[in-house]
Amino acid sequence: MDRRLHAVVIGTGGLGCPAILGLLAAGVDRFTLVDDDVVETSNLARQVLYGPADVGFGKAGTARAAILRRVPGARVEVLGQRLAPQDATSFVADLDDQAVVLDATDDPAVKFALNDACRARGVPLVIGAALGLAAQVMGVGGEGACYRCIYEAPPPPERLPTCDRAGVLPTVVGLAGFAMAQLATAFRGGILHVFDGATTAFRTLHPERRATCPACNLRGLGPHPSSTPPSIHSERMS
Repeated sequence: MDRRLHAVVIGTGGLGCPAILGLLAAGVDRFTLVDDDVVETSNLARQVLYGPADVGFGKAGTARAAILRRVPGARVEVLGQRLAPQDATSFVADLDDQAVVLDATDDPAVKFALNDACRARGVPLVIGAALGLAAQVMGVGGEGACYRCIYEAPPPPERLPTCDRAGVLPTVVGLAGFAMAQLATAFRGGILHVFDGATTAFRTLHPERRATCPACNLRGLGPHPSSTPPSIHSERMS
């Protein structure tokens, strides 16, 4: 791993906390943390950087303090704000060449906006998601498929399941966060890891680019040379 890596973590909650711990374990010492939320008691089980004394304080600033306790010389920039989808392009445009973006949000609109912005500029992006007993982690970059190749567009807000309604198993979130850290430090684009907490099965998928994907076409990438229709190849570990 290149220790100059600049980890840009969007969301310092259930996914972001274990991702940060994994990045620190891998030797990463430069972070930008983006989050406007505060620590809540109900989230402590899965937001493992925080404790009861942190309740009511901003997540990003508290995460910075947790990083510095572990690595006093770390460089940590805190942006106590919510990244709006319409701001993703300008945000990504200001990143340096060592940046890897980790989307640890629970907002599909932000995920798609970061996908498009990172795809256009060629910035490596790792997208994580967890709900119930399932988790997904995807690397977007290079010649592989992007997030929009697979999902096309964010679902309407009224149809979107949330952790508050559907629940989420903290251990599944933790696995997803550490997987995000691993993918960020040993980056591979166009790869999708899927975890089923009910069976403890991991699958690694290699989706192909979608011919009509606007994000890939803007980047000058056409359909995957081996197949025009989208398809997915998989490897299973259990």
